[in-house]
Amino acid sequence: MKQLILPLKYAPAFEQKDFIVSSSNQDAYLWLLKWPDWPKHCLTVYGEKGCGKTHLSSIWQKKADAKYMSSATFNELPLQELMKETPYFVIDDAHLMDEDEKLFHLYNHVVNENGGLLLLSETPPAHWNKALPDLQSRLNVIPAVKINSPDEELLLHVAQKRFSDLQIKVDKDVILFLLKHVDRSFESIHTWIDLLNKSALIQGRSITIPLVREYLLKEQGAGTDQ
Repeated sequence: MKQLILPLKYAPAFEQKDFIVSSSNQDAYLWLLKWPDWPKHCLTVYGEKGCGKTHLSSIWQKKADAKYMSSATFNELPLQELMKETPYFVIDDAHLMDEDEKLFHLYNHVVNENGGLLLLSETPPAHWNKALPDLQSRLNVIPAVKINSPDEELLLHVAQKRFSDLQIKVDKDVILFLLKHVDRSFESIHTWIDLLNKSALIQGRSITIPLVREYLLKEQGAGTDQ
């Protein structure tokens, strides 16, 4: 009999003590610690989806008491509403912002008020090609620091943290086996862990190497004997 899966929500741990610093994200982490000594009061952190940008930004958000919003929220909110609360902002998926004039005025507001603006993106601002030249020139001078592809140590810690967020205890050798047989990216690791968790719940089994091997064989159609 298959187990019924309840739609439980697990909140990831986004405290500073939970952030794992490695060679791939050290530069971004050190730049964040430089605040409030950011040039023009702004910083861009960019990298692939799931690389830890949101976790990193949450550390600064708490320190600065900043307002977090997605690019979609930024696009929808009137400028006056944005500017009446605080001069400190985190904007996620910033490369998807399409209100150039609004961003131009928000940038000037942050600078004039000695506030702070942390932009999270998959690409650096120099690649955004904004139609408003004055805006693009300002974006070009914002320090942009990349979170690079993860190394072995960081991937292991990311996977361990994901299992911990899901409140699941999984042995290290199981995680290393998984990492050896899937795409080595943050997004891939998160996806496979979530799928394995769902499969384990359905079958009423613990996440072990045999379960991982069976599931990968089923989904990838390839052997995982090593």
